[in-house]
Amino acid sequence: MRSMNREMADELGAIPHFSASLYDSVQPTRWEMARHRLGGAVRLRHARSHLLRERLSAERLNSGFRADLEALPAGVLARGTLVIFPNVMQNQIMGVVQALSALPEAGRPRVVCQLMFAPDWLPWRRSGQLGPGIYREAFALARPLLGRSLVFGTENAAIADLYREGYGIDPIRLPVPFGNVERARPLPERPVFGFFGVSKNDKGFHLLPEAIRLCRAQGLAADFVVQVQQCGHEAETAAAERALRALPYVRVIDGVLTDEAFAAESRKVDAMLLPYDPEVFGMRGSGIFTQSAAAGRPVVAAAGTFAGTSVASGAAEGEVFAPYAAATFADAILRLAGRLRDSHARAAQLAGRFAQATSAEAYVDALLAQAEPPSA
Repeated sequence: MRSMNREMADELGAIPHFSASLYDSVQPTRWEMARHRLGGAVRLRHARSHLLRERLSAERLNSGFRADLEALPAGVLARGTLVIFPNVMQNQIMGVVQALSALPEAGRPRVVCQLMFAPDWLPWRRSGQLGPGIYREAFALARPLLGRSLVFGTENAAIADLYREGYGIDPIRLPVPFGNVERARPLPERPVFGFFGVSKNDKGFHLLPEAIRLCRAQGLAADFVVQVQQCGHEAETAAAERALRALPYVRVIDGVLTDEAFAAESRKVDAMLLPYDPEVFGMRGSGIFTQSAAAGRPVVAAAGTFAGTSVASGAAEGEVFAPYAAATFADAILRLAGRLRDSHARAAQLAGRFAQATSAEAYVDALLAQAEPPSA
């Protein structure tokens, strides 16, 4: 997008083009809010304001995304090109389908869209109300394009089943790659537990202060490192950030990390904390989990998430906690700490297979298989 961090753009060799990011939304004006609330009970106003924000965001951001696509340089959305969208949500999916449908059939590119989130996921609220309907409408419009110029992909079977069973879409498997991953360091005398990524409730950021305090109260001799990357939407995460900064045994990393900076910081971590909410985050994949498992680094994850299920099935190494609460999260950290040396050894044994399945090569192979439409 045009406002993306310049350092990140330079690292990627990217030319900023799009006017909004996946995490943007449209805030209603005072006039729009007043008009929307007319006749509504006071107790419904808060819920209705969220619904209005969701509707305006979907309408305007999809329209803007379509306009941005149609303004791409000549030859990008054209026959003979392969266009990849690493993720689309309810604020982009209709724009993609409409832009592609408007092109003459003989001039359409091959487009691969990754469906990373559930249809009701929003970046600024626990869950949305309009997403499932928007996805159904977009998929209905996309039917003539499917298998010919448009392909949807998901990272794992659980997300694929959600779209297959709920929406009649048959996605390809499209792993989310993490490039060449350096193996986890030898376990030091005093281990470090880490949390990285966006600071959101659906990623369990709000559980961290209490879980860490409980671990320390039980005598855990370990340090913690936490990345703080606020979206500015959730009061609980802001409170959690303040609590974390007050803990002397927690090192806070502020802001977005480049790939190089993330690699350097994750090398200092001996176990990764993934307290993702099973109800909201669900079974979608996680780049942090992928990198950790491929590096041979154990994780602590919630039951009912992809990471937790992977650990429970033996595909990855670590501890799983349930029910979803800070106390059970802390218990899982303590269990892992008690067997961390053995856990590291087992994680190292599993790393090679996981790294191969989620490698950049596997990702490119999956994309290249979609470069040409199937023969009639």
